[in-house]
Amino acid sequence: MVLPFLISSSNMALASRRIRIWLTTLTLGLVSNTASSADLLEIWNLALQNDPVYAAARSATVADSEWVNQARASLLPHISATAGLSNANERQAGNLQHYRSSNINQWAVVLRQPIINLSAYKLYERSQQQAGMAVIAEEQARQDLMLRVSQAYFDVLAEQDSLRSLQAQQRAVSHQLQAAQRSFELGGATITDAHEARARLDLLQANIVVAENALQTQRQRLQAIIAQPAPALNPLQSTQLPAPVPAQVDVWTAQAASSNLNVLHSDLAVQATQSLLDANKREHSPTLSIQARSGSASNMGIYGPNTSPRLMDNSIGLELEIPLYSGGEISSRVREQSSRLQQYQYERENARRLAIEATQRYFGGVSSGLLQINALAAAEKSSQAALDANELAYEVGVRINIDVLNAQQQLYETQRALSKARYDTLVNSLRLKEAAGSLSVDDLSALNQLLSPTPSAQPQP
Repeated sequence: MVLPFLISSSNMALASRRIRIWLTTLTLGLVSNTASSADLLEIWNLALQNDPVYAAARSATVADSEWVNQARASLLPHISATAGLSNANERQAGNLQHYRSSNINQWAVVLRQPIINLSAYKLYERSQQQAGMAVIAEEQARQDLMLRVSQAYFDVLAEQDSLRSLQAQQRAVSHQLQAAQRSFELGGATITDAHEARARLDLLQANIVVAENALQTQRQRLQAIIAQPAPALNPLQSTQLPAPVPAQVDVWTAQAASSNLNVLHSDLAVQATQSLLDANKREHSPTLSIQARSGSASNMGIYGPNTSPRLMDNSIGLELEIPLYSGGEISSRVREQSSRLQQYQYERENARRLAIEATQRYFGGVSSGLLQINALAAAEKSSQAALDANELAYEVGVRINIDVLNAQQQLYETQRALSKARYDTLVNSLRLKEAAGSLSVDDLSALNQLLSPTPSAQPQP
């Protein structure tokens, strides 16, 4: 058997190298194609770990919780120890050479335990209320992070949809420009059709530049929250968005009036101020405490040599302190906290009204958003049908080029409006629950079910 050609060693090496390059390229392509995109919960977990605003709120809660320990300390025993060592030197006024000196040393341990201190009891109660306010503030920061993550996530998707729609419109107008140029060359149309298409195409190019910059800005906003480059995001797939449950706005407003975090925070602020007012009033009350002391002292040499054994001085007793007059300071603090109490009561009422107003606004936003989505979905179908009819009529000479361009613009603007309406409705649904004080990670999980588990086609650069 005669081989048609012989494979030399150099040819084999070259072929082997080409095979390795091809396999490497294929592997990289498979890796890039199979790289998964991030969903809403994954972005949320990254934000929990890296967002500085929420981290600061958590640190503040830990710090504010120490107020309880500090206030409790005034009700617990206090133990102090003192020690001293000194040298005394006595000289005669007439003859400074005649003197005598002595060493003095002493120590003591004192225990003091409050028994009755009504002001300290109220301050301890206030510290617990302040710690509760810190916990609510942390939860507020957590819910705010949920909203910021969701808003940033859907803003990126909205800008991607807008850019993708503009690029699709650009391709459609480019095709229409080519058709207008061919018609002009064949004498079936004037050059006006080509100029109209060219003007529309140039305007689209400018809008695409703006959309690309907007998409980059939204990605940077998301990056600032998660502290890393924004990954590809799972797009919204489901067109059936959930309606508010329950569907009665009165139920939502009633819950907001009692469970909104701002309302709860204001309510604790009122209670803490009332406790401080009571504490200031009780500073006029007597205090009773136990005091125990043990110590020893020596005074050798001042009154002559002291050869007696050192004595221990031990004592225990009750100490009653009755405030009589402090220059009007206590009365001034009472008047101050009385006015503060009225201030926080008004602020609590304002927080309640704002919570009700926000709940009504977001409930209306979700309800009207769902209606708008249905209307825009119907408009999209109608616009698509109108575009198909205009393109067919243009081909047979019934319609002119500007009719097709207008139909294209109407379709793509409707698609962009529909996309934005969906994302706005989803964010409003989260803001509704935040206003009612019930926003949780379960709500993010529910929205996450509406997203695609596979990455979508990214807009062309």
